Amino acid sequence: MKSVFVLLAIVAFATATQVVDPFADRSISSAVVDVIEGLRDQMPCGFPGLGIPPLAPLKIPHKEINIDHPAFSLHGFVDSFRLNGLNDFDINEMKVNAITSKVTFRFIFNNVNVDTLYDFRLMMKKAGFTINMVGAGPAKFAIKDMHIFGTLKYSLGVLSGKLKVKSLDVRTHIGDVESDIEGILGDGTVNHKMNDILAEAVELAVNENENMIAETIETVALPMINDVLDDMTLADMVGSIGGGEDGEKQACIPPEA
Repeated sequence: MKSVFVLLAIVAFATATQVVDPFADRSISSAVVDVIEGLRDQMPCGFPGLGIPPLAPLKIPHKEINIDHPAFSLHGFVDSFRLNGLNDFDINEMKVNAITSKVTFRFIFNNVNVDTLYDFRLMMKKAGFTINMVGAGPAKFAIKDMHIFGTLKYSLGVLSGKLKVKSLDVRTHIGDVESDIEGILGDGTVNHKMNDILAEAVELAVNENENMIAETIETVALPMINDVLDDMTLADMVGSIGGGEDGEKQACIPPEA
């Protein structure tokens, strides 16, 4: 999640550093788009200056999972986790109002998908009843046509050179979910049906809880973003994002798969 916070912080950074003419919103928006596209190109190499590993794909050899939420609980682990598609997105909207220090954005992620081995115990509450799922095996899961959109407001200290994100309203809508997880309550027809239920539950959970998700993101992300920004000046941020010697950007050469 740290990478998402940094991405939002850099949007504010690009906006603030490009404010020369307060009426040049179009050129400021273009500058922000250029920065984000540069981040997208850098994702296969990560951001060493910020301590962020390669993100396209994001690989995790082993991870214990323990989540307790009012809507579901999930416990177990994943091995050979691979998250693809974080850099497969389009910038559908990017508008900057330099006077109000407000950024309006919409990103469309075409196909974010996971390939992993798992061993989970999952309990989901849906439509007034509880679904218990136990399983282990290979798993593939994809979210397609995912829209992430909203607004961000920021402030920039003239003397300190420090950014602060004042508000963050992030909305999410997904177009389609595909689940191909083997070993859910066995194999065959039951496994196929459980994949259908899981895909439907995820789609409904996201698309029908837009306000709750937005509030959760702001509550959790806003202080974390500002904690990161509080330790960095604009110059520090420029030097951390793929910069080489003398401030020149180095071309991203992805590590071997």
